[in-house]
Amino acid sequence: MYIGFVLLLSVFTGSAFAQKLSIVTEDFPLFQYYKNGQLVGEAVDKVQAVLRQAGVDYTIHVNRWSVSYTAALRDANTCIFSMGRSHTREKLFTWVFPISKFTTSFYGLKSENIKIQTLGDAKQYKTGVIRNNYSHQYLKMRGFKEDQQLIMLSSFDRVFELLEARRGLLDLVILNDAQFDYRALTDPFTVQLEKVYTLENSGAQLYFACNKQVPKPLINKMSSAYEALLHDSSLFN
Repeated sequence: MYIGFVLLLSVFTGSAFAQKLSIVTEDFPLFQYYKNGQLVGEAVDKVQAVLRQAGVDYTIHVNRWSVSYTAALRDANTCIFSMGRSHTREKLFTWVFPISKFTTSFYGLKSENIKIQTLGDAKQYKTGVIRNNYSHQYLKMRGFKEDQQLIMLSSFDRVFELLEARRGLLDLVILNDAQFDYRALTDPFTVQLEKVYTLENSGAQLYFACNKQVPKPLINKMSSAYEALLHDSSLFN
């Protein structure tokens, strides 16, 4: 009986490590984005290094954030990056390793001269957010209402043009500051925008996280790989 149990345990553990992970993400410069047909960026480098160190077989799928988030929440054997760790999400996922710190801000048209001194001041405006991203959940927890103060967007691809075209219907957008800075390199419309308020989320970090059904031995293997790279690789320093 004991020998049989040991054999069964070893088979289970081996199969857990051998499982192929589905990794989902979004196009999110400069953390992960396409360049010359390849997915590149700081987050991509870190995720691939950890999975390679752990010997994990995987595929990466890039979709809109709402699609990737739903897949990671729903589908076993699925992990996601780069996702902001928050109180709302804490118990929904297994948080494997941090990728980077980040800041998030409201942006508006300079011509509108919008002034925000406190987060509560932003409730008098309509702000564009992506459903289920960090900012959406952060603001909902603090009393912002969907379809009142929050306008749901499917992507930020044309969000700056929407600010211009939908004045009165959309006053602000809320973006990761690194995301805005990247867009500013190539999008001339960004010169018409200004940062009006930064969320008080000091210390917030983007993570690689997994569906709660991903086996614990596999989670441990990836965590150990991250710890090894943290001490031995300049990638995480």
